[in-house]
Amino acid sequence: MADTKAQVEAEKWIRENKLPRLYGQTFRRRSLLLKSKGEFKFDAVSDDGNIVALISTSSGINAKGELATGSIMKIRSDIYWFMMLEQQPNRKLLVFTEQSMIDIINEEKKKGRFPSEFEIVKIKLPQELADRVIESKEVASREVSPNNT
Repeated sequence: MADTKAQVEAEKWIRENKLPRLYGQTFRRRSLLLKSKGEFKFDAVSDDGNIVALISTSSGINAKGELATGSIMKIRSDIYWFMMLEQQPNRKLLVFTEQSMIDIINEEKKKGRFPSEFEIVKIKLPQELADRVIESKEVASREVSPNNT
């Protein structure tokens, strides 16, 4: 099973370091109430609840150089939870570390296939953390590759 510690650490670094600097308040991983009366835990919610963010370290292109359909579907799934929120935040952020994913989401927006109210934010990870995230993704890719012998 793939070790996702580096991705979890990257998400935490973004939530605890970068987002507070950009938006002037503290962010926490937090469950919010859905219209269906259930709850969903979001990656980053500002203390005042006005900013809710999804954080992704996924690339838009897989190891074979093809569209990373699974990663894109995960983003779409998370958008569903935003749409289900009982109380809509003032700002909905999609925070990405990979330009390839930003490019794909922007293309989807241009085609009208992605909600326009989401702000796309690119965050550069510290190099050491970025390197660990890349290595973790490479190991995961090898684990699921049909040619791994």
